[in-house]
Amino acid sequence: MQDLNQSEDYAPRLIIRPELVCQSARLILAPYPIILDKNDTVITTAHRARYTYPSRLQTISTALVIAAAFSSGVIVAQDVSAEASYGSIDLAGFFSPDPYREEILAGGSVNARDVAGCSGYISDAPDLELGFSNPASQLGFFVTSDVDTTLVINDPSGDWHCNDDFDTAGGTNAGLNFSRPEAGVYDIWVGSYSEDDTFTSANLYITELGAPWNGVSSSDQSELDQFEDANYGDFDLTGNFEPDPFRRTIRAGGSVNANTVQNCSGYVSSAPDLQLNFSQPSTYDLSFFVESALDTTLVVNGPSGEWHCNDDFNGNSGTNPGVVFADPDEGIYDIWVGTYAVDDAFTEVELYITELGTPWEGTSGNSTETFPSSGGRQLISSGTGFVVSADGHILTNHHVIDGCAAQTFRIRGDVATDAVTLASNATTDLALLRADISATPAEFSGAQTLRLGDEVVVYGFPLLGDLSSQGNLTNGIVSALSGLNDDLSRLQMTAQIQPGNSGGPVMNRNGEIVGVVVETANDEFFRERRGTAVQNLNFAIRDSIARTFLDTNNVDYVLNTAESESRSVADIAEAAQQYTGIIKCYR
Repeated sequence: MQDLNQSEDYAPRLIIRPELVCQSARLILAPYPIILDKNDTVITTAHRARYTYPSRLQTISTALVIAAAFSSGVIVAQDVSAEASYGSIDLAGFFSPDPYREEILAGGSVNARDVAGCSGYISDAPDLELGFSNPASQLGFFVTSDVDTTLVINDPSGDWHCNDDFDTAGGTNAGLNFSRPEAGVYDIWVGSYSEDDTFTSANLYITELGAPWNGVSSSDQSELDQFEDANYGDFDLTGNFEPDPFRRTIRAGGSVNANTVQNCSGYVSSAPDLQLNFSQPSTYDLSFFVESALDTTLVVNGPSGEWHCNDDFNGNSGTNPGVVFADPDEGIYDIWVGTYAVDDAFTEVELYITELGTPWEGTSGNSTETFPSSGGRQLISSGTGFVVSADGHILTNHHVIDGCAAQTFRIRGDVATDAVTLASNATTDLALLRADISATPAEFSGAQTLRLGDEVVVYGFPLLGDLSSQGNLTNGIVSALSGLNDDLSRLQMTAQIQPGNSGGPVMNRNGEIVGVVVETANDEFFRERRGTAVQNLNFAIRDSIARTFLDTNNVDYVLNTAESESRSVADIAEAAQQYTGIIKCYR
């Protein structure tokens, strides 16, 4: 560097020094020229110190800094540490009202091309600072004005984003959309494209819904477009995914009439709400359901390109829609959730994707969730039942359905179906239901007599909401050929059972029905009355009592009178899953 002390006519100089602008491979940008005296002391009076926040600064190589410095003479950037001209706000996912609107004066004296290659003129300090938490969906920033505008944002990661014209529908209005927004601070500048338009009035919109001009522009799309980016992003699931159901809270509806899809109704957005990439399909159905207090519509475009639409799924769903793929293909599923009435657009709803069944049946035996389709009835209990005829007859316990105003039956992989009570006997503790289902019925043992010590297998749905939704399998031996107090209608077994197993099948090693799960010993009773704790005292109704009950009610059940070979426990479980289901009781 020239020896400035030797120059008598020295004047302050405008200099870029790499060591002043680059530190630890992070760009430290000053929003003003660096003015040095002859001793290389910074003498700028307007901004003597530059506050630097490494977490909010854009990473860049030293070479790039030096190159930029010597190509432009001065590096000018926006001061993310400066106090925002219109203050700071805090918003969280699903904020209301949406959109948030702030009227500001756009533009400034700083050329925006020095920030991320942008165009237009902006101010030094941000116009608005947003503290965003609990991201739920997309986050959009849009500007409307009578003049051509520019939008610049520094996001929570310190990255810069810039836009001049967002889309053709918005004209010269700027916009930036973050499909997967981070939580943190967003510094926002609203500029004018022309320096002559500086300090022109503009409206800044912050929204999770979409550009504010959508739905009102003549260029707005009138059809569903599966090739647009999904409003709430894309995700991947494989067969037998967990947790099941996959659940996502979104906002339904839009300005596009869904009648462009055959036999469809309601209003949706042009772009899909979600996009699912589904791989390795299992043997179960793939179902899409929506739950909301309002009337909703569901549209799905499957991997084959075929369109599927539903408004009200079934009698249990109320106004909730659902679409079921019985043999799901591998590939992309584009999903739209709409509202039946256009005035209900942007209502918050729950979308479920599942291989199990409908979500509005509740999730736990002690759930207090209402049953939407039945005028506020509640799920009060659950149990197990199994199909005993090709006509849809289901056998379970009397105490499982006692007191139910309605009940449903669902085999894993199928949707829940209303089950009607045909007969119930409190003495035998057996009940007969019937549902509109198609399932291979269980077979009763007709050739072999159950003996003490014989192996047995139990399958059912205990502790719903806590244990596996795929069902629970246990095995053991016959430990007694009678129940408590020598009750000959019962047998005792060591196969463990829990609340919710009641009404489930007890099978021998041939896979044939030899009993119906009914009860376990009351440990509290034995502690209080006998002064001892009991363990693993489990009981089932003998198959002879169950068959007599079915005979009395003219049920054409299957009785296997031929000699059968012993099967593996895994094979027995696989067969049991085809005819055993969960019963949910509502009041």
